[in-house]
Amino acid sequence: MEVFWRQGFEGASCDDLLSAMNIRCGSMYSTFGDKETLYEKVFDLYQQTEFENALKVLNGPDSPLQNVRNLVRCWGEVMSQPDCKGCLVSNTLIEFGKETQGIAQRARALVDSMRTAFAEKLAAAKQQGELSQEVDEQELAAFLVASAQGLSVMARSGAGKETIQGTVNTILRVLG
Repeated sequence: MEVFWRQGFEGASCDDLLSAMNIRCGSMYSTFGDKETLYEKVFDLYQQTEFENALKVLNGPDSPLQNVRNLVRCWGEVMSQPDCKGCLVSNTLIEFGKETQGIAQRARALVDSMRTAFAEKLAAAKQQGELSQEVDEQELAAFLVASAQGLSVMARSGAGKETIQGTVNTILRVLG
């Protein structure tokens, strides 16, 4: 996962992958079939770990709006790390985004599910009086997803901690 996350699908050579897995070429092909299937397995693992961890924060014990804020703060912490590789889903969309099926379709579906999860939390925040009734939770959810993707690109391209944290602070101010 680290090799694909750091180098992307195209940038990850077979030798890089074999070295990281400490196996021989024949073992990789007999186990995974091909590089694309291996990438899909990596994507599954990312979804089961990183994405599920984000949902745990979003569905945490605090109020709906506080849980959204907590996730945004987590983004800031992760994306501010000097060795941050960005978000594998965002990286996948950048690399495969124009494709209409396969891994690009799966990445878009994951983004859509995050947007839906945000919209549900924001609707609950409106019901509890944490957000104004005038807030469009669908638009705000789309903004949050776009912000996460932007932070990912910023982190991957070497934006400093101060820049990332400034962006996170702005997102938090938008949330109120």
